[in-house]
Amino acid sequence: SALTEKADLRAVDIRIKDLNSGVKHFNLKANVIEKSISRVVHSRSGLSYHLSLATISDNTGSIKLPLWNVQTDLISVGDTVQIENGRVKRFAGELQVSVGKKGKLNVIKNELA
Repeated sequence: SALTEKADLRAVDIRIKDLNSGVKHFNLKANVIEKSISRVVHSRSGLSYHLSLATISDNTGSIKLPLWNVQTDLISVGDTVQIENGRVKRFAGELQVSVGKKGKLNVIKNELA
């Protein structure tokens, strides 16, 4: 399948329930249902970053999405986000969505607002 084909670098459209650590390069649309207060974290090299942890959900499940620096102010609970070329990573034993350097995170504002 396209999800496991290493040679296929095109991102596939996916639902949260189908995400696993073997999935690379996917597109995902989901709603932001929770977001933590931004905090400062320090890298090993001594740099400081702002980090907020969002929980995103579609009608198949939910997953954590770390937001870094400017992303922390762009996204609010109630927004719909479109992730392009995302990746899955495991952090502290749980799966998270990672946008990474090659991915894109777009906000589609809440239609109810």
